Amino acid sequence: MQLGRRPYRMNLGDLNVYSVNHKRPQLQRILTSERPITPLNVRLEADRSPSFTSTITDETVIRWQPQTPRSRSRSPEQQSSLETLRPREFEHLSASNEAALLRGSIFARFDEERIRSDGAEASGKEARMYEVDLDSNSSPPTPTDDTPYIRFAIDQLTRDEESRAIQRPGSHGSSDSYPVHRIIPDEGLGYYMSPEREREALALARKHRSSPREGLFKFNPTRPLSPNSNPPELDVPPRPFLHKRASDSEIFIPVDPPVDTPRYPDLKFIPMILRPASMIALSCLCLKMIATLLFCAIYSTYHNGLMDWFGGIYGGRYFLFNFLPQIFAACIFVYVQCVISAMARIMPYTLMATSDVEKRTNALFMGLFPQTMLWPRWEGPMSIVIANSFFWLSVFTIPLQSCLFSVVQVNGVWRWTTVQGIAWALVAVYILILIATVISALFFFRRVTGLMWDPRSLADIVALLPRSNCLRDYPGTDIMRNQEDIRHKLALRSDRLGYWRTPNRTQGIFYCVGEEGASTRQYTLEAGKLSEKRSGMDLNGDRTSDIEMAAELYNTNTRFRYIPWFLRDEFVVLWCVAGFIFLLALFIISFLPSTAIRNGFPPLLPVVASVGGWSPANFLYSFIPSFLGMLLYLFFQPLDIAFRKLQPWTSLGHSSGVTAEESLLLDYPAALPISCTLTAFGARHYRIALLSLFSFLFIFIPVLAGGIFFPLTTPSMEIRMIPNLPAYYLILTLLILYVFGLGLIVPNRYQMHLPHDVSCLAEIFSFVYNSEILEDASFRAPKSKADLDTRLMAVKARGEVNRYAFGVLRGRDGRECLGVERLGRRGGEEVLVLMGNGRKRVSFL
Repeated sequence: MQLGRRPYRMNLGDLNVYSVNHKRPQLQRILTSERPITPLNVRLEADRSPSFTSTITDETVIRWQPQTPRSRSRSPEQQSSLETLRPREFEHLSASNEAALLRGSIFARFDEERIRSDGAEASGKEARMYEVDLDSNSSPPTPTDDTPYIRFAIDQLTRDEESRAIQRPGSHGSSDSYPVHRIIPDEGLGYYMSPEREREALALARKHRSSPREGLFKFNPTRPLSPNSNPPELDVPPRPFLHKRASDSEIFIPVDPPVDTPRYPDLKFIPMILRPASMIALSCLCLKMIATLLFCAIYSTYHNGLMDWFGGIYGGRYFLFNFLPQIFAACIFVYVQCVISAMARIMPYTLMATSDVEKRTNALFMGLFPQTMLWPRWEGPMSIVIANSFFWLSVFTIPLQSCLFSVVQVNGVWRWTTVQGIAWALVAVYILILIATVISALFFFRRVTGLMWDPRSLADIVALLPRSNCLRDYPGTDIMRNQEDIRHKLALRSDRLGYWRTPNRTQGIFYCVGEEGASTRQYTLEAGKLSEKRSGMDLNGDRTSDIEMAAELYNTNTRFRYIPWFLRDEFVVLWCVAGFIFLLALFIISFLPSTAIRNGFPPLLPVVASVGGWSPANFLYSFIPSFLGMLLYLFFQPLDIAFRKLQPWTSLGHSSGVTAEESLLLDYPAALPISCTLTAFGARHYRIALLSLFSFLFIFIPVLAGGIFFPLTTPSMEIRMIPNLPAYYLILTLLILYVFGLGLIVPNRYQMHLPHDVSCLAEIFSFVYNSEILEDASFRAPKSKADLDTRLMAVKARGEVNRYAFGVLRGRDGRECLGVERLGRRGGEEVLVLMGNGRKRVSFL
């Protein structure tokens, strides 16, 4: 609207508004000497403000000066500052905008002396008001001057105009911020921010805050109103309050709550198996084993063996020396496996609870589930890497125990003796296991793990996210192919787990996974529905187009793309065929009359033991069968773990959805062997129950295989390796179950496929980051595991139970994505569950 030539007077003191053809005065942010211009400061300032402004740190209002752009020349220092602040890609934009500004004189003039005097008078009032307790319930005093109210009204009138301006292409702004500091105090209205809180917020800003593809500098290509690139600073007196921005008032600040209160429990939960009592028990087992081995080795040396050999291969002494050592070793080995599994489960959370950014960097991508022990697990701090390496040596304990004892002839009498080399090797291995136990116990002793309870299920992980502010970089990760792509997307993230607060004390203390110095999630009302704002999620520069995204989301090749390599069709067929052929050959060799195993076979190696008890034949036919049995046991475990891990996602893929008890609350990967079997039978997951049972029983394959064969002299005075037939038949039975277990993995594997793996926190977050289950009351600040389970299994008024599904949904930001969603949401849209032979659209309203 074109105004007349004469000045218009408002109740603004001596504030004069002259003829303008612009809707509001132009403002500029100028550089001050309080903080040097560095890429980090520029980035922090840009992140703190939603508006797409120039790279300036402090803000003020520019004094109006006559416009003489063509005749004024810049000093070398000013020119250098301009070149520093303006990147090459914005030079043409800045030049065009500058030319447009030079063609017209558009200025606003303020009576600065009047404003400054009013500000100084009001500052004295504010300083006195600031001494009053801000947390009291008393209302602010009534101001004597209506200037701040009029100023606030002007802000509201110009807000819509600013919103339209910042939503132009290339803008990342938000309509919630005003681009300059006020120079008029608010007289207690409460929309300013104190310098102390401003500095506190700046100090907590992280070094790396954005996704890796986001630009480091954010410039405003529009030229300022003043012709000076670096105008002189104004002599404005300091104010006790600064302008309060939305991003500043909602940043996450880590806090330490009162110690172990009912409202804020300690974040030091440790699984039972990693607590001191359990680790002491494991240490005692290792010490007893070491003491027994030392006794056997030393006593055998000084007494020409341990005891006489008699009773053959079916007596009690044969069981004592050829099977019992392996059984004890198997108990310790299974115990060690459970310890390693628990350590892997909580290690990512433990690292995320530390204050060291470097230690938190890789926590999102650490494996949550136990891996095969065919090789050691080298993840986590150096102390845990060393402990895992020592624990891994327990793989060799059962095969070594199987050849620990042999028979020697002393004065014409056969006596059981200890093989010295094997005994001392086992002592060294168990000492290393003991050291690993002590290291692990000390690492977790009184350690802040960031956990209230054991995160055993998918629901426990989701409960960490409802108030999280670290999900802005996850859009698009739901359809990524593998962990490497997700890692590249989230390369600079180092999220933290613990208690948080914001500068707004009224929000209290809360618990979640968050990002230090980043703002909370913001919401907007669209079509009568509260939804999350799309800034930062929809404006991501590396996000594919909507058409490409839709093509990926609705593509069954994307939805059913991933399954562990050993569960692919070709490998499953290979396992089954190879297992059947091996078992068939073993049966033929064992029961064919010409090669019957009951007749034994020649040893082909020297049988007589040396003084130290070493016998090549005894070692070969004890260690090798036991080691092969250990490999079979270790090969089967990844199959069992994969089915346990993927069972919740398989259940969520059902077209009609499933209850939380059948999906989100399943904790098969964290369950102990027998416990997992019983739980799976109760949930009617019979395949999981059988696989977990077989996985536990197969530990007896290396135990029995190490004591099957023993050298004996036949009536024909021929030395042959004779088997212990009961043990041999038990092994054949276990091998039959082994092949049967391989056959169990063949059917119904298609629904186990996912877009990518779910072995780490980042991969799991990618399927829930945009789901509205994060807004459900079921996941809102549960105080305990029992509280969470009760909420999820609660029965509705009509006798119904919430059901969940995995499919294409419309997320909190209004965009479609792949993820977990609750069915039957009031006013919610339908969930598209993709099936192997088509699509099924599910909606329970």
